[in-house]
Amino acid sequence: MLLRSKTNRFFVNSLVLFILLVFPRVTWAAVASPMQTIRSGTEKVLSILQESKTTPTSSLRQREGEILKVVSNYFNFNEMAKMALGFPWKQQTPEKREEFARLFKKLLFNTYVDRMENYHDQKIYYDSQTIDGNFATVKTHFVSNGQSVPIDYRLQKEGDKWKVYDVVVEGISYDQNYRAQISSILANESFDTLLGMLREKVKRPS
Repeated sequence: MLLRSKTNRFFVNSLVLFILLVFPRVTWAAVASPMQTIRSGTEKVLSILQESKTTPTSSLRQREGEILKVVSNYFNFNEMAKMALGFPWKQQTPEKREEFARLFKKLLFNTYVDRMENYHDQKIYYDSQTIDGNFATVKTHFVSNGQSVPIDYRLQKEGDKWKVYDVVVEGISYDQNYRAQISSILANESFDTLLGMLREKVKRPS
């Protein structure tokens, strides 16, 4: 009986130790704040950009897939595509929606990487975060040539993660900017023409 009691205490103590060691890490990952989400993702992207500039065998083109994998973890590209297209999204076939979302994702990715590449060697400041229910805004800025360049991220909570659905650079919203351009095109052209224009737009020089 005494041996069984000691054995039980051993297993209980082991279980408690396991929970103390592991559970905080799981909790940390589950409740990462909007600020932590942006800081972690941005610093990974900037690190890859810096390495691509300083390592002759590791060009930016070669590492775009790696950057896309990082960015996809905290950007909701599909939601951004729906928002940019607006009402016409519901009017398209699943195949056309899929192609538009894929092309728009590439367009956003190229735009974001180009922006980050311009400031990869500048210090980024993580200024503040505001949370309102399942929505949040993270304010950041770079200082380039003595000028402050604000970049704000708008996020929505999805399950246990925060995902970016809009980026505002120097007061200009990606969502509003692209929606205005797309609306202007569709006012005079067909959706197939829009897809053709996006295909050309996302092509990278060889």
